[in-house]
Amino acid sequence: MSDETTQKQVPILAALAQTTRLQILDRVAEGGPQGVAAGEIARSIRCPASTLSFHLKELSRTGVLEARPEGRFIHYSLQRAALKELAVYIAGLAGPVRPGRRRTSDGERRARKPRGSDSGQLSIFDD
Repeated sequence: MSDETTQKQVPILAALAQTTRLQILDRVAEGGPQGVAAGEIARSIRCPASTLSFHLKELSRTGVLEARPEGRFIHYSLQRAALKELAVYIAGLAGPVRPGRRRTSDGERRARKPRGSDSGQLSIFDD
């Protein structure tokens, strides 16, 4: 991955590394494309308005949330493209799975055994 791609993801990862912000994203995701008013977010996650304002500003600054004024309220919605780009970046950290390889539950890659190769012998090349 390029340094530019990595540098773009750093502020997003930093912004997401906080429990309240993840709760905000979860609540906004439930609201769908029309978004959720800031007051509703505050009530649903039980967050004081001043604290919520700080977190919403940080999430908006990184491009994860979009703020849209609607009358007296500000509605927040997910910027799904930014989240998809982050997901692709994180998936890329694990590296591609090549054909003929599989991942174990701990993420390690191991070669598949050829059919009929169960000779009972130990090998550093088999599972």
